[in-house]
Amino acid sequence: MEYEEIDDTGSSPEYWGEEEPQPEEIKREEDLQILGSKLHDLAQEQVQNRDMIETRWLADLRQYQGEYTPEELSRMEGRSSVYVNITRNKTRAAISRLGDMLLPNDDRNYGIKPTPIPQGSVVDQQEQEAMKEKAREAARAMEEQIADDFEEALYYAHARDVIEDACIYGTGILKGPTIVNRTRQAWITDPATGQSVMEVQEEYRPSVERVDPWDFFPDMSAANMHEAEFCFERKLINKKQLRELASLPGVMLDQLRKAMQTEGSTTQIANDRRDELREISGVDTVSNSTKYELWEYWGPLDKDELRACGCEVDDDPLVEYTGCVLMVGNYVVKAAMNPLDSGDIPYSVFNWEQDGVSIFGFGVPYLMRQPQKVTNAAWRMMMDNAAVSAGPQVVVNKRAVEPQDGDWTIRRMKTWLASGDIPVNQAFGVYGIQSNQGDLSAIFQMSQQLADTETNLPILLQGEGVSGGPGSQTATGMKMLMNNSNIVLRSAVKNFDDGVTVPTVRRFYDFHMAYTDRPEIKGDFDVIAKGTSVLIAREEQQEKLMMLAQLAGSNPEFARMTDWQELYKEILRTMQVGADNVTIDEQKIEEAPEQQPDLATQMAMQELQLKQAELQLKQQEAELKAVEDAQQIDLKRQQQQWEQQYKAAELQTKQERDRLELALKEGITLAQLEQKAGLESARLETEMQRTAAQLEIEREKASAEIQTERAKLQTERDKLAAQLADKQAERAARNRNQNMGYDSY
Repeated sequence: MEYEEIDDTGSSPEYWGEEEPQPEEIKREEDLQILGSKLHDLAQEQVQNRDMIETRWLADLRQYQGEYTPEELSRMEGRSSVYVNITRNKTRAAISRLGDMLLPNDDRNYGIKPTPIPQGSVVDQQEQEAMKEKAREAARAMEEQIADDFEEALYYAHARDVIEDACIYGTGILKGPTIVNRTRQAWITDPATGQSVMEVQEEYRPSVERVDPWDFFPDMSAANMHEAEFCFERKLINKKQLRELASLPGVMLDQLRKAMQTEGSTTQIANDRRDELREISGVDTVSNSTKYELWEYWGPLDKDELRACGCEVDDDPLVEYTGCVLMVGNYVVKAAMNPLDSGDIPYSVFNWEQDGVSIFGFGVPYLMRQPQKVTNAAWRMMMDNAAVSAGPQVVVNKRAVEPQDGDWTIRRMKTWLASGDIPVNQAFGVYGIQSNQGDLSAIFQMSQQLADTETNLPILLQGEGVSGGPGSQTATGMKMLMNNSNIVLRSAVKNFDDGVTVPTVRRFYDFHMAYTDRPEIKGDFDVIAKGTSVLIAREEQQEKLMMLAQLAGSNPEFARMTDWQELYKEILRTMQVGADNVTIDEQKIEEAPEQQPDLATQMAMQELQLKQAELQLKQQEAELKAVEDAQQIDLKRQQQQWEQQYKAAELQTKQERDRLELALKEGITLAQLEQKAGLESARLETEMQRTAAQLEIEREKASAEIQTERAKLQTERDKLAAQLADKQAERAARNRNQNMGYDSY
């Protein structure tokens, strides 16, 4: 055949009819193969090093879902296997409370502000102030730009998923900025014809996304993300999604074809845990054998490796390049330089409780694993004990009776036949099993208290446990309880600020500084996180703002220095009320005529002053009564002491008289009587000591009653003082608002 002839070039039949590969092409394919093998081995190493953490995650998820392992169920065969899931409530409470504090609906948990000395500052004071004001305006514009990016990318929805991952597994991952092709639709109306046409525009925007912890494989030798040199992210895709990669810019189509020719099952690097996760959740397993593993690598890359992927780099040996590589199995299908000049890896990690030796932290289920086991064990024992102690155990002597129906089951209205060998009254023995429900219930209650202690999540965060407790009877007391309960979440909020908020906002800031063509938003800025300083204790901040308003209203000098409109808006913000809905702008305030209090308002103010004077009078009367009561208590205590001394003296006199009478009756001296009747004297002495002890107990009891009465009086005085202070604050607020032109408080 003509195809079997060898041409003069000596090329192999593989390239007959085609151009021979150039040396550069051969070198490129070799470099790509080396890069793919290196990254494949590096990813496999991280997967193996994370195996123990995945085992812990499975146990945490099983505990969160309230499921026993098959081995545990086999050990419980024939006994109670109930699962009392206290982990889920604790975890959901942590998720909800942390989400409300970190992601409020009426505020942002981050801010952008210029540095103390912005770039471009000059020596002249006036020009320096102008430059600072310009920097503040640019910072506000940058913050609005990032807020718009977050709104488009559904940042708050992804952040809530990250918080949920951190509470369950201990670690949540947010990725961004990632560049996505987002489409916008708008209706354009032709003014000439009046016809409207939908116009579709495409634009590339920075976005964020939540990364599943099961698909995140960072540098396992690092203790935190600052030490991590690289990161891997895995995505399972099907063949259709693999084909769609060809539409991405920069994808090497020849490498993609080679990857598609390889079966998906032969390209697996990591163990797919999805079957185990679905089994824990009670969902049927689904085969993933036809899936391909798409690995995304972020980290340092060699210059020759980048050139092989089509990237242009310099030959400066002092420059280290970082980039992103997409690979399927051992095949590198795309590579690109890191778009951020800072070289930051676009992953932010949040730990509920940090682990000092690993990037992955600990979640709520792990922290309360032992209390959950104790709770389950105590409840199972209660069920088992209740089952055996609910009714008696009956022992039947078969030699005495036999059932008429042949069934030995004991039930009502049953007929038994006597055998005659043994008396019938000896046929049955009834024995009861002791019920230990009280002791087991105490263990059950202690286990839940232990869960509160070990997780630092009091039951108050779940909206329970405050009725009737100390501080729960007044609004101020409830505020104090809620603020105290927030203290345990401050460390988690700080971890989110340091791990997610600041790094993510900083990367978006770097992105806009490098790629956005809007000079009005650029400048030398700092990123600040507001989670721990503003959003965690709204009630406490609101109370301080109210005190500030009262202080400024009572001092004319302070009132002149106060921006009342901004202060009022800040108070509304802490109350989570939109200021735009209840306030008017400054122009409308200036245009509105000055309002004087009408007659009804003046009468209401006079009535309020009268009630305040009446309240002060009642307080003085209460204080006077408290003093009189205290004096009466002191007199009562002195009278009790005199009575006790009199009883002791009377008892001692009676004892001496009895001894003298006995000595006269016996005709002996008192010394002889004491020698002869030593036992009687000892008895009398013991009686005297017992009486003295009883008197001491009564004296202490009376003293305790006096202290209790004093505490009650002090509480009443404090209560009246608080009521008076509230009335005074209300009156001052009403006067201030009416002086400012408002007709209501």
